[in-house]
Amino acid sequence: MGKVFLWIAAVLLVVFTVKTQYLTSKTWEPFKQGCMAGGTATEEQCSCLSNYVHKHFSDNEVEKIMQGTISDPVMRQKVEGIVRVGSRECKAP
Repeated sequence: MGKVFLWIAAVLLVVFTVKTQYLTSKTWEPFKQGCMAGGTATEEQCSCLSNYVHKHFSDNEVEKIMQGTISDPVMRQKVEGIVRVGSRECKAP
């Protein structure tokens, strides 16, 4: 019986490690903080916008968005559209 609990603990540890190291976004919180720094949105609205943007773009793309290093005009237009729609959807009623 002890070996079963040991195996369960080992599996849970692996799942926890994978989830925290590889499946979490490293740009979600910085994006939210950047939104909050603007001073015109609430924390709830910025969390909503961060979720919306991260649904449409990868972490690498979000990092480029935050750095302002997107050179492709088509991508820049896509980003502006996504942020515009996300901002509208995340406004409090």
